[in-house]
Amino acid sequence: MVEAYSWGREFQLGYHQHPPFWAWLCGLWFSVFPSTPFFFALLSATNAAIGLWGTWRLIGELVKNPEQRLAARALPLLTPFFTFYAFKFDANTIFISLWPWTLLFFYRASERHDRRATLCFGLLSGLCLLSKYYVLLPLAGCALAALTSTNGRNWLRSRQPWIAGALIILVISPHLWWLTENQAPPLTYLHSRLNWPWAEILHRFFMTGFGLLGMMTAVTGLTALVCTRAHGPRAHHATMTAGQTKWTALVTLTPVVLTLAFGIVLRTPISSEMMIGVVPLLPLLVLQAAGTCPPRPLARAAVALVAIGSLGLVIGAPAFMYYRVHTKRWAKQIPYEEVARESTRLWQERVHTPLTYVAGSAPYSDFVTFYSASHPHSFPWHDRSFALWVTPERIHQHGLLSICESNDSHCLAAASLYATPRTVRIPLAVAHHFGHYEGRMYNFTFIITPPAVP
Repeated sequence: MVEAYSWGREFQLGYHQHPPFWAWLCGLWFSVFPSTPFFFALLSATNAAIGLWGTWRLIGELVKNPEQRLAARALPLLTPFFTFYAFKFDANTIFISLWPWTLLFFYRASERHDRRATLCFGLLSGLCLLSKYYVLLPLAGCALAALTSTNGRNWLRSRQPWIAGALIILVISPHLWWLTENQAPPLTYLHSRLNWPWAEILHRFFMTGFGLLGMMTAVTGLTALVCTRAHGPRAHHATMTAGQTKWTALVTLTPVVLTLAFGIVLRTPISSEMMIGVVPLLPLLVLQAAGTCPPRPLARAAVALVAIGSLGLVIGAPAFMYYRVHTKRWAKQIPYEEVARESTRLWQERVHTPLTYVAGSAPYSDFVTFYSASHPHSFPWHDRSFALWVTPERIHQHGLLSICESNDSHCLAAASLYATPRTVRIPLAVAHHFGHYEGRMYNFTFIITPPAVP
């Protein structure tokens, strides 16, 4: 998340791992709100709320019976898609908000031939591509859904897909230009993630697949329980028509299958987090598989379980925190915020110009960028390929603060490349604090290189 913040401060047309849109959103958000964890949580919650609204609208297009629609809209809240996983803002979770609306306009464009929806689909698809190239996999699901539908094939034969495609290219064209000018750093990063050891790839494969199934446990369990035990009147027909079911299955399951397949074929690590934003209709497929399940008891049970679960989590949060601070796991909490404060203090005591650039062992530079009152530019790993906005001239003009773990020889060696006769090295042990609790001490070396004397 702090990486999103540090990137968002720069407003580049691209970054070394991903395209820029989600980082732009983070930068715009914190240009309005204070840089505090609360407002980062609020950004994440807003992202989830927008996605939930889009999912609500999309389900409304597919499910016409009011009682079945209420059940279908309540079931996604039983997944961690819009709750636990949503309280993180990165290149994966941005799809929680973008993808439901993209699917909504794709459905209206391909199935209803709505020209305005085609334009919106093109715009949102472009923004998805500007967020992470992974969206090509769910877009493949859209293509399959259109090819297997009569209305979709008619739409593909029209001019509308070409208009959508042109709008996509228009949206991403600045980023394409940036790729050509900078030797495509995201593709270099992708190449570095290929050909991992088979043991790790197979572990990730099974963890991803079973992780996604695990996220659906509450949905499948509650649906099965209500459908087998409820005594209310059953629905007269299934939730969706056969054509809608096929459409929903293709746009939902295609990215899942392709993600798992690409993990094996490319031997690249995958995770269930990659897919949480592109499977908003997965609970709807579970409901459809239940057939003519009594919709009213299911809707009531889902809403009640969500309400009880949410209340229980709020009540249990203090007890969980009490447990956390008494475990060894919390004691090992790395003191990111404390490092940011100490580094800023040390710089201000020795240098009479603002702290502008911070480097060091990742991810300390990003955390200092977020937590420090100076909000300096991040220079992770002292590597310009990770931060194209940093130049030797700017380091020479503004100076550099490097933060290295004391046993990180690579960081210490990289920092020495920017050292001058005025460079000062300060060893310091720092611990994380919560209330009157103190975690374990971590040893750091703060390396201060003041600006060149004019």
